Order: sequence, then structure tokens, then C-alpha cells
Amino acid sequence: MRVRKSRRQTWNLSFASMSDIAFLLIIFFMVAGKFNQTEAEVPLPAASLGEKTQPRKNSILVTREGQYYLNSTRISNPEDLAEQLGSLFTEETSLDERTVTVYADRDAAYGAVSKAIDAVNDADAYLELAVRFTR
Repeated sequence: MRVRKSRRQTWNLSFASMSDIAFLLIIFFMVAGKFNQTEAEVPLPAASLGEKTQPRKNSILVTREGQYYLNSTRISNPEDLAEQLGSLFTEETSLDERTVTVYADRDAAYGAVSKAIDAVNDADAYLELAVRFTR
């Protein structure tokens, strides 16, 4: 009797169909899944038109280039702005004299304006933002 050698079979797996199945599963979970949206309750400031005020004694000007001017004097180092602003006030300074108006260029960087606002807060002064109302 003759013994036959068994043929070895080679396995060929097609991965193209597996990638199709994976893609379909991804699409299924995207469509069937529920996306959670977290909504933070943020109180927004209300703005109303008030009376036009007189120009304040103290003001900070922020230019488009990020330069600072305190009462028309250029401040070379923005970190000194709070210190120089605080030196203008004493214990007996009235509320109107402690109010500082910040004039910021429309195209000034937000970070530059934020530094000016922080300087007013650090100097324990009152902030007034200058805006232009157009109809």
C-alpha cells in the first residue's frame, strides 16, 4: 500500500474585508453613540449705555503694538505699570481720583489689555474701560 504525503495547505487571509468591518463598526458607534455636551453656567456682564463721563485724571493707553502709556508717559517695562500706578494713590485719595480709564486700541492684543487691567487691580484702583458707541 502506498502512503500518500498530505499536501500542506497555505492559509491566505484577506485583510481588506477586516478593515471594512472595522470601518463599519467605527461608523456604527459614531452614529449610535451619545455625545455629552457640558454646558457651563457663565454669568455674562450686562452693558447699558450710561452717561458720558468726564475724562479721568489717571489713564492707561494700550497701543496696537503693545506699548503702555500711563498719563501720557511711556512705560518701558509692563511689569512696572502696577507699581507706578500705585504710587499715584495715597490713603486719602477719593474714589474719582482712584478710578483709572483704560484706553485700548481696537487691534491691541488681548494679553496686552489684560496686563493693563491686572495692573489696575494690583494698584487697588477702580477700572473704567473706554468704549466708543456708534449707531
